Amino acid sequence: VHRPWECALVQEFAKKGWRVMGCSPIPEEEFQDALDTDKIHIFTMDTRSRESVRQAVRRIQEHTSRVDLLVCGTASSQGREAAGIAKMSADLVLEDYQANTLGPIRVIEACLPLMDNGLRRIALLSDVQGSLGLGLSGAGTGYAMSKAALHMAYTMLHGDLSGKGFTFRLFEPGSELETRAS
Repeated sequence: VHRPWECALVQEFAKKGWRVMGCSPIPEEEFQDALDTDKIHIFTMDTRSRESVRQAVRRIQEHTSRVDLLVCGTASSQGREAAGIAKMSADLVLEDYQANTLGPIRVIEACLPLMDNGLRRIALLSDVQGSLGLGLSGAGTGYAMSKAALHMAYTMLHGDLSGKGFTFRLFEPGSELETRAS
């Protein structure tokens, strides 16, 4: 919940009567004046750290015993890496994989027990750059690879959890530039 469109999404859910538990790498104190704190609670979480995710989920459990809808966004290093395999940085690929692939998996894994008594809805905010079918050029290699891996993990989660009543949604909110322009 640190990009403008993420804050708008959180506020929209709150307007519709949902209690929102949002997580952000930005310290939660920075959100105190910006959001309706009766319906919205923000928790600091670094999805690259399993312990940070666990701590945030423990804090969420202090406010609620169930999660109806889990919306997972991802971090981004897009723009820090040149496009193309020949210019790829292995270190940036690993950073992207930690943030964009393993981060959402950590969050889903930690929240599953809270979803058992909820509506069991999981939504993923991702990026078309990870589409194997489109194979868009111009994306940083590590970024695109991490998003493709995330899409595969999400497909596998669907296979594992849909029989238990979970439903899944995949959204592409647009690039940072597109969102700022609108």
